[in-house]
Amino acid sequence: MNLKLLSSDYFYDPSFKMKVIERDPELPYPLHSHDFFELVVIVSGKGTHYTVANSFSLLPGNVFVITPGLEHGYRDVENLRLYNILFDIKLFDEAFFDLRNMPGYHALLRIEPNYRNDVGISTLMQLTPAQMAEIVPLLEHMQLEADAIETDIGAQTQAFAYLLHLLVILFRIYAEHPRKDNQTIMRIADALSFLESHTDRPVGTKELMELTNMSASTLNRHFRNATALSPVEFHIQRRIERACRLIRTSGLSMGEISEATGFSDANYFSRQFRKVMGMSPIQYRNNRAIWYR
Repeated sequence: MNLKLLSSDYFYDPSFKMKVIERDPELPYPLHSHDFFELVVIVSGKGTHYTVANSFSLLPGNVFVITPGLEHGYRDVENLRLYNILFDIKLFDEAFFDLRNMPGYHALLRIEPNYRNDVGISTLMQLTPAQMAEIVPLLEHMQLEADAIETDIGAQTQAFAYLLHLLVILFRIYAEHPRKDNQTIMRIADALSFLESHTDRPVGTKELMELTNMSASTLNRHFRNATALSPVEFHIQRRIERACRLIRTSGLSMGEISEATGFSDANYFSRQFRKVMGMSPIQYRNNRAIWYR
């Protein structure tokens, strides 16, 4: 029987899906899955993490992400201490300045987990003792705040602030210290980051080919592997996402929003918006107005 852990069992507030759990020690745990993301930081001890497809040894300083639906477990544990940061990736749906423009965001949270399960990656992100000394206090403070969200006003904000701080550190380390077996991951992450930071204009395949040093077919294959979309489809979705944000937060006209998101043809903008959102831009604006009356 498959064991599945559910968000409703872990998150106090359905609108704030984040929790920090310290496992000290982590015990052997059978194959299980969950409907949330899990960021794992190994603090001490050793063990083996395994899935249906593969397994890898765990050592202090290892960092990795488990995506929703992936069956995984722990075995051969010896004094294994770790932190699990449970979260819903939708926490980052809104624009947090340049967070999603960071290649490490895409590499660590999205691409590497899929590549590790599908094609096999022999190494994990490895923090140095100095880097661990920096992030363990963040984890401790984050856990205290996340555990206090039912009683302390401001705890949600503080816990989330610690999470953002931690992620920025990890994303920078990931991008600045590439490993031999994640070169393809970083190339696709660079492409994703480039597309995220250029939602004001179309981006051609040739630009991405030059950025990643890949042929069009190789780029498309790896991009679909990482996102289930082509680069063009992904970029249009991100531009429409930005258009939605502008509709919600600005007083710009539809023509101005179309231009701000790189759609020079208003009719084409409307067609793409409907394709992604299931309604026209005008309907989206009217619905928002009804919701907030």
